Amino acid sequence: MHSWYFVGDSHVQSFEIAATFGLFRRRSRFLIVPGATAVGLRNPESQTQAIVHFQKALLPVLPGVVPVIQLGEVDCGFVIWWRAQTLGEPVEAQLAASIAAYANFLDTLIDAGYSRIVVTGAVPPTIPDGHRHGAVARARHAVTASLRERTDLTIRYNQLLAAEAARRNLLYTDILARVLDVGTGVIADAYRSPTPGDHHLHPIQGAHAWAEAIDKLEI
Repeated sequence: MHSWYFVGDSHVQSFEIAATFGLFRRRSRFLIVPGATAVGLRNPESQTQAIVHFQKALLPVLPGVVPVIQLGEVDCGFVIWWRAQTLGEPVEAQLAASIAAYANFLDTLIDAGYSRIVVTGAVPPTIPDGHRHGAVARARHAVTASLRERTDLTIRYNQLLAAEAARRNLLYTDILARVLDVGTGVIADAYRSPTPGDHHLHPIQGAHAWAEAIDKLEI
């Protein structure tokens, strides 16, 4: 049986917690690059050097391994908006740049020989409007987009990401339908971290949501 290799930003911790609880049917390993962005994959000299870490971990192709990619929350929650404000470019242009960089990374893995890759959708933002508790909240406060706007962008981002995966015959899954509140359109309180200032999903609820999504995949 193939094993999972979860790689991405700090939200990979949800998968790691799920594995600790024995929620996956396959063996799993993990590579977390905190702050990694999809758009940053086009630059090996980016602050996190995420593309360097990912390629070192996954290339050359690892036999019997299925990469599972988790990126995009930092893009949708901050970077796309910040670059649009700073560069004076449309948000749609920054969205397209992020998706293009992500797709190019997937093509690199495919060209290297991976026939099976799982693309996971970006998780929604969790930081409430006007909230400045914690380093991430303070850093993202420079962006004027509301929580609802960031969430709507995440929904759009995942739609585009799913389309890119489909074009390449790759598996795609996300958990937005489960974690978003139908009434408010933003993350449900049950899926917020109980720790003030933590922008990740609730550690237990997030782990179960992702485990269910991954275990449903036919691979």
